[in-house]
Amino acid sequence: MVKTSQPYFPNFTWAIPLAFADPLGDCHFELGDTLYENQAAYTESWSKNRKALGHAIQVLAPARGVASKSPGLDDSAMADSWQQEVKFDLHDLSGETSRTIVSTQGRLYTLLWKGDFAVLDEATKAPSLPSAASVLKKKLPEAAAFLKEGNLPDPTSIRFLTPTDSAAGLYREKYLKMKSKLELEFETTSRLEQANQLGLNIEFFPTVQVAFFEMKGTTRAAVEKALQDVLYKPSANRKTTETRFRLQAHGLFF
Repeated sequence: MVKTSQPYFPNFTWAIPLAFADPLGDCHFELGDTLYENQAAYTESWSKNRKALGHAIQVLAPARGVASKSPGLDDSAMADSWQQEVKFDLHDLSGETSRTIVSTQGRLYTLLWKGDFAVLDEATKAPSLPSAASVLKKKLPEAAAFLKEGNLPDPTSIRFLTPTDSAAGLYREKYLKMKSKLELEFETTSRLEQANQLGLNIEFFPTVQVAFFEMKGTTRAAVEKALQDVLYKPSANRKTTETRFRLQAHGLFF
């Protein structure tokens, strides 16, 4: 049994280590992936507390490295992965029983997320594909309005929102670059807000978040310049010296 001391993704019923960011981000589990319902199964001897271990999943197919498209930020690729077939053994660790299930990646993802085993019954309605961070980007004005209803006491602060996804490599990298730069340049407070808790009436993937940055004692122009430094990469073959950076393509001041 592989043991891990890694933290786990929040907002999942099952204990999903951060090492599974790529399978979550692509919605594509492969041969050899092993997941446990409870954290104890990753870290404790099974003989000590077998009743607390719950269930385990061992993926049997598809073979590792087999995918129809390259996922990532491509929403159509995610939709394709959601429908793809997956085969796995479902183990009841406390009862020491198991059964082999052929289902879809979307049903498996939904089980890990919501914990309802009924989703594995093919007679039940297939779960809908949740919305991705690209959809949240279009909803940032509504998200800002929702956050303004909370506690934002300092009207002089500069606030900026941007969508992110803790399971998508490019989004994670972008968020960390922005966070590092803003905290270096300004007195910055940052936090991540779950997209599904922003009152948007849309179901997002549980890994989709809005990154909230609040800077004190500065100006929008200074913040925009700092973000441009980490987000804008002019083409090496460009024929103009004009800066074509548009911060609106990345997020929203509010």
